[in-house]
Amino acid sequence: MEREPKIEGENEYSQSLQNAKMVQQGLLAKKRHFKRLFKESFVTYIPQNEVSGDFYWIGERHNLRYVLVGDCTGHGISAALLSVLALNLFEYAIMNKGIKKTNKILKEVDKRFIESFKSNDKGTFDNPWIDLSIVCIDEAEQKIYYSSANRKMLKINANNEKQVFKGCNYPIGGWKIEKNRCFEAITIHYEKDDIIYLGSDGFQDQIGGEYHKKYKSKNLHALIAKNSHLSLAEQKVVLENEFYNWKKDEQQLDDVSIVGIKL
Repeated sequence: MEREPKIEGENEYSQSLQNAKMVQQGLLAKKRHFKRLFKESFVTYIPQNEVSGDFYWIGERHNLRYVLVGDCTGHGISAALLSVLALNLFEYAIMNKGIKKTNKILKEVDKRFIESFKSNDKGTFDNPWIDLSIVCIDEAEQKIYYSSANRKMLKINANNEKQVFKGCNYPIGGWKIEKNRCFEAITIHYEKDDIIYLGSDGFQDQIGGEYHKKYKSKNLHALIAKNSHLSLAEQKVVLENEFYNWKKDEQQLDDVSIVGIKL
C-alpha cells in the first residue's frame, strides 16, 4: 500500500508554528538581560506545544528593577497571542508611561487589556484573562513591592526559611470574573541573598507520579526550599528533571514557567 502524501497545509502550519515560536522567544528576556540586572537567576520555561501562553518580563526604570511572570488563558496559539499583547502592555506601562507602583501597573494593564477586547459593534467583550505576579525591587531601601493577580510568590532566605505571599484572587482581564477590582501592593523587606520565585501553575497542576495525581504547589515549594542552597543554575536543572520524572509518559497539560531571582 502506498503511503498517503503529506498534506501541504500541514507542512505550512508546522513551519508557521516554528516561526511563531521564534518570534515569541525573541520577545522574552534573554540570559544577558538577566545577568545585567541580577547577580544570579534562572528561568524554567516549558511550553506545552511550541508556543506558550506563559511569559516573563524584566526591566529597570527609576533605579527600580521589575520582574513579572504571567499565565494567559489556555495555551497554544491563542494564548501565545495574548502573551504578546501582555508583554507590550507591561512594556508600555512601566518603561513608556513610567508607572512605578506595582498595583498601579496592574490597574493600568488590566484596563488596557479589557479595552483590547471591546467590540464597538456589539458592545460586548471576549473574556480572556491573565494570572500574574509582579515584583518591584528597590535595592537602596532593600524592599520588594509585590502585587499579584491570582498568583503567589515564594521567598526563601539564607536560613532556608520560606514565605509564601498571595495577592488578589482575581486576574488581569476576565471582566466577567470580577468587575470591581482593586489590586493591592505588599511591601516586603529583604536581606542579601534572599531568593524569590515567581511562576505559572503549569508545574503544580501536572498529572504524574505513581498515582497519576497533580504535583501540587505544596510539594513544589518544598522541593524548591530543599534545594535553595544550590546555585540557581543547579536549581533549574533540579526543577526540570523533577518535572519530566513526574510527568513521564503523561501528556503535558499546560505551559510551565518558573523564574528565580537572587536578591
